[in-house]
Amino acid sequence: MAGPDEGWLGTVRRVIEDVSASDVAEFELVQPKFRLRLKRAATARPPAAAQPREVSGPAGLRIAAPFTGIFYRSSAPTAEPYVREGDWVEAGQTVGLIETMKIFNEVAAEQAGRIERILVQNGQLVQGGEALMVLVPGERPAGPDVRL
Repeated sequence: MAGPDEGWLGTVRRVIEDVSASDVAEFELVQPKFRLRLKRAATARPPAAAQPREVSGPAGLRIAAPFTGIFYRSSAPTAEPYVREGDWVEAGQTVGLIETMKIFNEVAAEQAGRIERILVQNGQLVQGGEALMVLVPGERPAGPDVRL
């Protein structure tokens, strides 16, 4: 039988696991019955660009989050998304934004190809190195049905 503190203890354990698996250096959680503050010493971690680009599932390369923040698919809530699944992108083209500390940074495709899958939701917190999209590299197809 679970004790009365099992609820908050389970929450603390999950938070510690999630923070440990991320690149977050400091985290604070305030709940009505408890407060948790985690802070870790800086450690050397390979940059997102040095992490593997392959993903399991659909064939292709991943477009990874360059750092931790909130991912946005468009420049404004009412604006069209930068890309949709099936869209063709050129190398250097903006495919989304990541907001970190009130600063919006563009996420760009490293090479030309077709967006096979978008793996995260608009407004979702993403970790540095996390796959955002799957890109199938290749030559731009000819024809009027190519979405831009």
